[in-house]
Amino acid sequence: MNAAGTLMVLVIMVVILVDVFGRFLFARPLPGTPEIVAMSIAVIVFLQFPSTLRAGRVIATDGFLDWVGKRSIRAEQWLLAAYHVLGGVMFVVVSSHVWPLARGMYANGDFYGSLAVFTFPKWPVYGIIAFGCAVMALQYAVLAWQYVNAGVRRERLFEIDPANKVLS
Repeated sequence: MNAAGTLMVLVIMVVILVDVFGRFLFARPLPGTPEIVAMSIAVIVFLQFPSTLRAGRVIATDGFLDWVGKRSIRAEQWLLAAYHVLGGVMFVVVSSHVWPLARGMYANGDFYGSLAVFTFPKWPVYGIIAFGCAVMALQYAVLAWQYVNAGVRRERLFEIDPANKVLS
């Protein structure tokens, strides 16, 4: 999914490049460039989000967590497990609400753009968002399980470099 998201970034770059050259050289922009870029950004976010979570790059406040971790590694890991369970539940809720929207858009033929200029169906974008949320929920569940096991062993699942707050 991360690779697909990266390919989408390259697609956006090519689309924008073609649009700029088309405007400059031929005074004709590429039709649908704003729609393509807007759809692609949403797709990229939800394709790459699970990998971001797995890499420990999701933004989180950790002052309280640091305080707990200094007193008890087990409590820290179990608090992280609870955090990940809640995150997974939230993404299940989002996915379960977006998927029916995608099905409805498919059934109704909803599209982005203007007729006779550029159109693209909305359902693939919403389908990818629902899929990305479902995978994100699974990633949260896997990490929650790993944090519970790390807490049982009284060791940290990940060591964080305190100087720059990244996984080491």
